[in-house]
Amino acid sequence: MPHLANTNIGHNYKQNKMIDKLNELKSRAENLRYNDEKELDDIVRKTIMYVDQIFPMKPTYQSDVKLIKFKPSFYVSGMGEQPYRDSWNSGQQKLINFLDTRIEEKELELKTTTKIEQKYLEPRIVEKIVTVQDNARIEDLIQENTELRKSKSLWNRINWAIFIPSILTALGGAFVLGIYIGKAQFDTEKLELFQKNQILENRNDSLNKEADISNIKIQNLTKLIPEDFVPKQLFPLKIQISFSSPTSIFDGEILVSAKKEFDDIVLLEFKGINGLSADLSKPYDSLNIQVKEGDRFYLKSESKMIYVINVLSTTISCDIEIMEKK
Repeated sequence: MPHLANTNIGHNYKQNKMIDKLNELKSRAENLRYNDEKELDDIVRKTIMYVDQIFPMKPTYQSDVKLIKFKPSFYVSGMGEQPYRDSWNSGQQKLINFLDTRIEEKELELKTTTKIEQKYLEPRIVEKIVTVQDNARIEDLIQENTELRKSKSLWNRINWAIFIPSILTALGGAFVLGIYIGKAQFDTEKLELFQKNQILENRNDSLNKEADISNIKIQNLTKLIPEDFVPKQLFPLKIQISFSSPTSIFDGEILVSAKKEFDDIVLLEFKGINGLSADLSKPYDSLNIQVKEGDRFYLKSESKMIYVINVLSTTISCDIEIMEKK
């Protein structure tokens, strides 16, 4: 029992150190400054690492951390910086709430385990039969044994009235000792099995709760989709480029500026691409091109994708249509 107690104390010490690590990460998350990507990456990576060690049977916790978003899931031209700040603050609060909940969960688990250990490690009174040595009786037996040796017959040498009770006493002592040792070993194994069973029950309950929560989320998201919903096709993509300010396309990967030259001629300047070409077979060696209504040119992205661009209008703004080159 003392060995088991020392093992449990060492285990609890390690778990408390892990809780300290989570508290430290929570404090860093609370003091996280807006757009500090380096600090955020370190906090998220260490949160996943410690959660994996503290809750090895709850793999969904790692996914919960990875799903926290710190940037808007979509981009609209001219929406400004506020959506980015709102998304960052929302993700920061979700990360803080996650760490706080995991800390409280582990502290409750340690308290429950400690109460169980104290219950089974309380001192117990065990009856033990100890045979007291009778020296006077031993001397009588020695004397009788000496007399029996003088007898020629083996059967005559044995005093069965003395021998049989002695054997029975020895066997009885061995039986009692065996019961005592076996009972102590059984109690130790019983405690270990009880603790393992308690941990497995807690993990099973947690997984069931996670599954129920996930099912509810899926059902709620399904309700938000209209029955007549039809996925919108991305291409052809029609974009209106203003003459007054640049316009971003492809979720901000490419920036386009339009400048009126003369009559209906417009100069388009691109950033974030590999190059432009007026002819599909010619090199993509320029980042700007002069166009007018009805023109067609080709764009190669940094990922080497080719897009066909049709110029629809250059009157009030430069309206273009983008299609994938198949």
